[in-house]
Amino acid sequence: MSVILDISNTLAISPDKTTENHQLMKYIISLILFISSYQVFASATWFEVKATKEPVFRTFQGQIEAIQRATVSAQTSGRVAKIHVDVDDFVTAGTVLIEFTNEEQKQTVEQAQANLEAARATEKQALANFKRARDIYQKKLISQSEYDRAESQKNTAVAAVKTRQAALESAQTQLEYTLVKAPFDGIVTARHVEQSETVNIGTALMSGLSLDNLRVVTHIPESMANLINVQGHANVELPDGSRVESTDLTLFPYADPDSKTFALRVNLPPKTPGLFPGMSLKVHINIGQQNVLMIPNQAIIHRGELSLVYVRHGHEILPRQIRTGQKNDEMTTVISGLASGDFIAIDPLNSRTNSHQPSPH
Repeated sequence: MSVILDISNTLAISPDKTTENHQLMKYIISLILFISSYQVFASATWFEVKATKEPVFRTFQGQIEAIQRATVSAQTSGRVAKIHVDVDDFVTAGTVLIEFTNEEQKQTVEQAQANLEAARATEKQALANFKRARDIYQKKLISQSEYDRAESQKNTAVAAVKTRQAALESAQTQLEYTLVKAPFDGIVTARHVEQSETVNIGTALMSGLSLDNLRVVTHIPESMANLINVQGHANVELPDGSRVESTDLTLFPYADPDSKTFALRVNLPPKTPGLFPGMSLKVHINIGQQNVLMIPNQAIIHRGELSLVYVRHGHEILPRQIRTGQKNDEMTTVISGLASGDFIAIDPLNSRTNSHQPSPH
């Protein structure tokens, strides 16, 4: 189609003929819009709007929290000798966080070791005496009371070794407590002591959490509690727009008396990247299916807060405002403005631009 518009004569129109000028400009604008619409009509790819059954989700706002989080406390008394890590440091399980002075604990270990060695020597002597007494008793060369006395000394010596062994293990444990270690991989979130500070058993030392295992906590109305128990899964929308499905759910068995909602924990896949405790995420729960209209994202033109599409009417194409709903990577749900059977232009702006380009032939 070729349309030639000659407006050279408009330059000769008298300034007094404003009404005629206005009508002429309206005609020119209408003609340009017609030409543009024809260009889109001729070059556009068309998409037929059809109703399809799609899952319907109800969305709730949730907050991320760490599954593994702990505050490490002192298990022995002492003075803080060294602090190896600080807030925001990443540590692996078993890393030494804090060292206490340990002279007293070392002395206790040495004393326990000496006591154990003495007990073992006594035990050795008692066992030898009992063996001789048993041999002599079998020959009836000693009385029953002398044999019983030897056996009692042997049993006492054996028990003393066990007692000294337990005391040594306890002393070694107290010595190990002077090295405070990380219970799991994670980051340090708080430090509660300073170097050279004296602490007692139970004093809080450091707090931390693991970023490997996270969950989203949200609240759902009591009307949906049974649905969660039946379905057993939920979708969590990540910051990049993608979704992950989780079947590891924990629904609290009681409702909040004020809000009438149940707390729901949704565990995320281990080591999900880009997430940190305190962030807000959306939790989508499938509540059924319904017929919906979905159109390609590239068919929608956004003008401020308005969403438009080009709809084919016979040999004409007209813009139409629509109201949209949920959106994924390729398609968008249309709430109003279109009906099943409508044909819309896909990527109409590019089609219009391409129609102005010279033909490759």
